[in-house]
Amino acid sequence: MKQQLTKQQLKKIQNLELNVLKKFDSLCNKYNIPYTLAGGTLIGAIRHKGFIPWDDDIDVYVLRNDFEKIRKNFPKELKNTDYFYQTNQTDQDYFYPFDKIRINGTIFEETFLSNHNIHQGVYIDIFPIDIIPDNKVLSTFQYLKYRVLRLALMSKYINISARNGKKKLFAYLINFLFKEISLKSLYSMSEKVAKKYDFDNNNYRRIRNLNSIGSDGIKETYNIKCIQHLKKVQFENCNFYISSFVKLS
Repeated sequence: MKQQLTKQQLKKIQNLELNVLKKFDSLCNKYNIPYTLAGGTLIGAIRHKGFIPWDDDIDVYVLRNDFEKIRKNFPKELKNTDYFYQTNQTDQDYFYPFDKIRINGTIFEETFLSNHNIHQGVYIDIFPIDIIPDNKVLSTFQYLKYRVLRLALMSKYINISARNGKKKLFAYLINFLFKEISLKSLYSMSEKVAKKYDFDNNNYRRIRNLNSIGSDGIKETYNIKCIQHLKKVQFENCNFYISSFVKLS
């Protein structure tokens, strides 16, 4: 949740985020890392050839093994630049289970993170996409286990006072149930569940965004080919990758 932006502020934010995406794209090309625009960013690329007019963020997906490669290389690539690679290893009070690239010298504070001493600059989100088993019982169990751990992690981490109604009550409940488990332990446990299945095992061909916060995140399940076969499409004045399986009309 962010404060309401004027049209001029939104356009400025979008332009800054576009610069971050350009930098991300150039580094992915350098390290031969496939990625795809995702979420509202993907919809914007298809419908508007750029941002959805009211959208104020950029999302990208990468496979988990490439996500780890990014975590290893991008922080040092961005050191002493205008950008900052944000993960728990580079910003110790940051505990989201996905990473961000922030712009130094800017502030774009999210309400749920406002109580943390972290880099709060304009950013793009980088989501890891994980292998899941073909067996629906096992994959559903993995999803639900991760979901509970992620909720526990977020209930300890985010600014609960910024929530309202049932969401606030639920956050308090989860926080109480997991009060004896440390934040770092929950972070470690959730990553272990997400990385349970091996990318090198050719028997696993399905992938999922376990971090989806939608009402039914389990639907964000794809064949691994969706992120292995890519094409470039226009986004604003640039071109970025999306899955070649996405229809443009």
